[in-house]
Amino acid sequence: MNPTETMTPSQVQDPVRMGALKMETIAAVSARAAEPDFLARRRAEAWAFCEKTPFPGRVEELWRRTDISALKWDAVVATHEPYTPARSIADLPAPLRDEIGPASERSALLVQVDSSVVWSEADAELGKLGVTVLPIAEAAKKTPALVERLLGGTVRFDESRFTGLNSALLGGGALVHVPAGVTVPRPIRILISRLSPDVGTFPRVVVALEKGSSASVIEEYYSPGEPGIGVNVGVSEITVGEEASLHLATLQRWGANVYHFGVERVRVARDARFHWTFAGLGGKLTKLDMEMHLDGEGSEAKFSGCYFGNETQHFDFHTFQNHLAGHSLSDLLFKGALRGRARMVYQGLIKVHKDAQRSDAYQANRNLILSDKARADSIPSLEIEANDVRCTHGATVGQVDEDQIFYLMARGLDRRDAERLIIAGFFEPVLERIPAESLRTLVTEAVERKAAV
Repeated sequence: MNPTETMTPSQVQDPVRMGALKMETIAAVSARAAEPDFLARRRAEAWAFCEKTPFPGRVEELWRRTDISALKWDAVVATHEPYTPARSIADLPAPLRDEIGPASERSALLVQVDSSVVWSEADAELGKLGVTVLPIAEAAKKTPALVERLLGGTVRFDESRFTGLNSALLGGGALVHVPAGVTVPRPIRILISRLSPDVGTFPRVVVALEKGSSASVIEEYYSPGEPGIGVNVGVSEITVGEEASLHLATLQRWGANVYHFGVERVRVARDARFHWTFAGLGGKLTKLDMEMHLDGEGSEAKFSGCYFGNETQHFDFHTFQNHLAGHSLSDLLFKGALRGRARMVYQGLIKVHKDAQRSDAYQANRNLILSDKARADSIPSLEIEANDVRCTHGATVGQVDEDQIFYLMARGLDRRDAERLIIAGFFEPVLERIPAESLRTLVTEAVERKAAV
């Protein structure tokens, strides 16, 4: 669906493609948004870094199994006029309305189309509690000191060409800030979508919980399958303060034409609790770094993730469980299924620093191969510098258990239904942790459709 059926660009101007980007273009993006000076400086510094920094190649270890040379970057639309905000949820395109779900399941909602935040709402109660849920551009004007402190504090622009592009071309995105001691009653929902062909999107999600606070945040990447190609270069910066508790659900369901590149980094302070639910189902190619840094004593980080690839989908995941302080715990379970010619690359590292004694870390990657030509490369690893720790890691790659198939067929199911039931049971422990019933249903149905192919 064309977003202009319900929303129109605020001005008429030709889009600028990546191949035509110059420093003047970056300055114009900032000026058009009337950004504070500190954001304009960040954009300029990031673009200067991009101009001298190439995209990573296959000579780098974390890119050795993923080839992006076929992606024609110069043809990707990098900047275009923003859409006029919707007057109500009813003004949003139908595919997005179907995604949003009932208001009773959320405390706040932010909807982004391409590079424009077109809808933002929050319960009045959040304002009374001092909770901030705003598009980054708006937050930079209303709370500039907060944005200047948090933006780029966890992921720097000069880490790679991708983080540089995200900082230079930042469009849309969200800032979530929960003050000390505040509990957000229902999930905060951030829906990042794309509906236009050949567009590059560069969202930044910043979530910060102060001491003793608690919240659930859902960040979702979704498109119904617009024509052309699409590129999303995203960054998420998450900080969980002392004794705070955060449940983050990251759900990627792009259309089959989208290249998704992302860095998601979490820092967990003393005695804080962090639980991450992840589902990667869409896209043409996904290259994602997911990092959990346990900075404080007694910190805890748990990751429950799943992915399902079919046809020629390519997933490349890198996870990092970084124990910087003692008596910290990390637990990672990553499960996936692959069909057709789909390929998955998983490289996971647990690192325990020398001062992180009495750390406890677990890492497991489990793969179901559902066709002769699907492939999974799983490379879990440990780097231990302390001498009083408990660390376990492992990986499995295999087909559906024939004994389980036989058992179910003996009770009246045909082979395809038996396989679908086994796949559903394989994913259920992860999907049941999505913190919104309607969204859990949508994701579960997406998994079932893939299993039924």
